Amino acid sequence: MLKFWPSRKAAFQYPIGEAPRTAVLVPWFRTGRSVQSFPGWTQNASDYAPAAIAGTRAQLLALTAEPPALTHALIVLARPTDMLLTNADRDQLWRAFRVPVFEQLIGAQGDRLAAECEAHDGLHVEAQGHDWTGYAIDEGLCACGLRTPRVSSPVPAERVRAAAMFAR
Repeated sequence: MLKFWPSRKAAFQYPIGEAPRTAVLVPWFRTGRSVQSFPGWTQNASDYAPAAIAGTRAQLLALTAEPPALTHALIVLARPTDMLLTNADRDQLWRAFRVPVFEQLIGAQGDRLAAECEAHDGLHVEAQGHDWTGYAIDEGLCACGLRTPRVSSPVPAERVRAAAMFAR
């Protein structure tokens, strides 16, 4: 007898308000009313005519050569071990798409670990108990008004080692 097991994937979370028509280029999330998953930027994704696109850094940077017209946002999805966006990446994405760029760190089951707000000053930590070792952490007030800790690009390993040695 076959049993139906519900997907353990989480729903995709748009960074601001309700998601417009969004093409998600990774299989990490359940699809929803206005969110569809595609195996990368395919003809089907293009035909979907999304207002926003969510994908990995590499996927979105690859689209800058011939960017689709968007009206809302780019959401860069990363795993905790991935390199976060650099300022040069952000500039390149803005020049190509002319829409806001938001970054999110996504866990193994599609859970959002940290997400960038409209102030674009780090990613607000949303997952309790995640190990943020190696990331720069800011616990000050964000320009958006939230006091939740924010993480930013991982601190280079040699700086972590040097800080640990100094602390001894």
